[in-house]
Amino acid sequence: MKLVRLATIPATIVSLLALAQPASATVAANSGFYDHQIIEYQATAEVTSSPQAAQLISQGNIVFHIVDANGNVPAVQCARLLAALPKDASGCNVLNFFPTEVGYSGGAWNLQVFHWNPGVTPRELSKDDDILAAVAAREGSLEITSTLVRCPVIDFAALRK
Repeated sequence: MKLVRLATIPATIVSLLALAQPASATVAANSGFYDHQIIEYQATAEVTSSPQAAQLISQGNIVFHIVDANGNVPAVQCARLLAALPKDASGCNVLNFFPTEVGYSGGAWNLQVFHWNPGVTPRELSKDDDILAAVAAREGSLEITSTLVRCPVIDFAALRK
């Protein structure tokens, strides 16, 4: 089981990097969730692992990547995003903070991977509280990585209060 989980980290990082665009290319929009609402961010992932990354990770911004027991993103996790924004790519991820929110500490997030347990039917998880509740209910587990991801949020106007 641990080998399957370890194998999903490189696959997750590769999928994030595949969304990244060269500096000269037009930046593509990508979609995800924050507090059950759809957000868009730039697909310019910078994935690093260094002492500086560790310092940024300690600030508490998290991007949750959701996978099933086989290491694949469940279709239900992406369905609403793809219906709302069919032209956007999506890792179907969930952020725990967005710009202007109290507690937000910059545009860098620690990658954490939620693994649905075998035998549990995945459902959409679109808020960090949903993910933590699923862990508490033993429906899945959370893998905390040392990977820092930079994907600037570009459309969160509906979330401002």
